[in-house]
Amino acid sequence: MSTEFRIERLSEADVGANVALAQSVGWLDTESDWRVLHGAALVLGVRQNGRLIGQGALGLYGNAGTVAKMIVAPDFQRQRLGSSILNALLLEAEQRSIAVLGLVATPLGRPLYEHTGFTAAGEVAVLTGTPTPMNSTSHAAPLANSGLAVCVDERWLSCARAPMLHARFRENIATASCSDPDGNIQGYAMATEQGPQAVVGPVMAGSEADARLLASSIFRAVNRPIRIDVPVQQRDFRKWLQGIGLHEQGIRVEMARGASQLPWQVPQRYALATQAWG
Repeated sequence: MSTEFRIERLSEADVGANVALAQSVGWLDTESDWRVLHGAALVLGVRQNGRLIGQGALGLYGNAGTVAKMIVAPDFQRQRLGSSILNALLLEAEQRSIAVLGLVATPLGRPLYEHTGFTAAGEVAVLTGTPTPMNSTSHAAPLANSGLAVCVDERWLSCARAPMLHARFRENIATASCSDPDGNIQGYAMATEQGPQAVVGPVMAGSEADARLLASSIFRAVNRPIRIDVPVQQRDFRKWLQGIGLHEQGIRVEMARGASQLPWQVPQRYALATQAWG
């Protein structure tokens, strides 16, 4: 990479530039997405003459992390800029004693990640569409606060996603929760806005029945086209989503570095928070 490029830490003041760079490569990022990233991740970038030309993020989950939003402007690709940003993120992870890293790879980015020690650890199905109207009499209650989501995560995950959950809760357009007869929370779901569609996730539940209840409540609340990213092993949940009008747009590879399985790859994960967050 040319010595004129300098990697620097970005802040929420750069949200507009983050979105513009993402959209320059065809991604549907919004300011909401990037407010969450700046709230729960370390974001690095490279500028030339004041223009943001490359960026990447290290999502912070305590003893684990995610690598996300690795983007290089089209006119600066094939100059090893992406490799330099990724190496800077890996160095940050090492300095923070983050031993386990995960990501969801695009086909274009996968060779770079494999070169730096990431290996395939799972697959994620991308489903989009407008759910058919549901006349169920069962409704999940809104999530009263993000702390309840953190409590559910702590029950099932061996990493700390609290900053991300708090940030996504602040940006939500709909939430749902389900509880047992004693009032103990058993699962939750959130949705955020991404242009004309809603991105649904996370969906965390102790059973598929609860996952369907949570997702149905979210779909009714947002009343618009949705996107939901589902681990491929949740076959019955995926089949149910397809049965109510969603279509699988493709499969993405989930990758891990430092472990064969990521802390958030648990049976109770019915939908990713987003591909950036796992």
